[in-house]
Amino acid sequence: MASYTIEQGLKDTEECLKLAEEIANAALAKQTDLGGLSAMFLARASQSLYSVGLLCQNGLVGDAMSVGRTAVEMAIDYTYIAQEPKKRIPMFSDYDHVAKFKLARAIDRHVGPVSTSAMHMLQQRHDTARISNPNSDQNWAGLSIKKRAAAIGEAQFIEIYDLVYADMCTASHSCYGTLEYALVGLDTNPSIRFGRMTPDAKPLDLTLAAMLLLMLNVVSGCELEKTLDQRAREFHAHMTGQHQ
Repeated sequence: MASYTIEQGLKDTEECLKLAEEIANAALAKQTDLGGLSAMFLARASQSLYSVGLLCQNGLVGDAMSVGRTAVEMAIDYTYIAQEPKKRIPMFSDYDHVAKFKLARAIDRHVGPVSTSAMHMLQQRHDTARISNPNSDQNWAGLSIKKRAAAIGEAQFIEIYDLVYADMCTASHSCYGTLEYALVGLDTNPSIRFGRMTPDAKPLDLTLAAMLLLMLNVVSGCELEKTLDQRAREFHAHMTGQHQ
């Protein structure tokens, strides 16, 4: 298997971002709730992909893995939402009211008083969201990301969770695995390095795979024109060829 280089990854990123924007514009043109959400998912995941490229070039590999996790989670969540958009889009968007009310209470408790009128408004929105989705205290879906991936019912989502998301979580959380991104010479005489490490294309490669999955599911979820689906699949074939 040929080694995937950062140079190749950056070229693929440029192509991917252009295609993602085209798909997002086509989804927006549908003028549906799912179309609007699709464009936002693609835009936010594209930012993560772009950031991963910058971090990889500069040898900040652990941080690149952490940032790439956003795109992976969004690929899973988007597909889960698109299976039942009328039910799950409100669950997804309304959870923002729960999160903002929790933050407002924390600010009120630890920083300084939040105005009574603002807190009342946030409380009302929080309560309405909780009535509509009583499991939202855990997260917007009431299911872990692993269970959301499994609920999609496609093997590729279980695979991307088990292999990609889990690997990126190891880089993100406070565990020994994330400390290894600051070690050099793991197999010989390890030493600790501050700042930049050796550049590595792995996070870029993994994030591109997640972006491709997201793009393909936006095309199918929004029932976009077949030419976009064909171009996304051609990009997938190109990416596969880079690893042969």
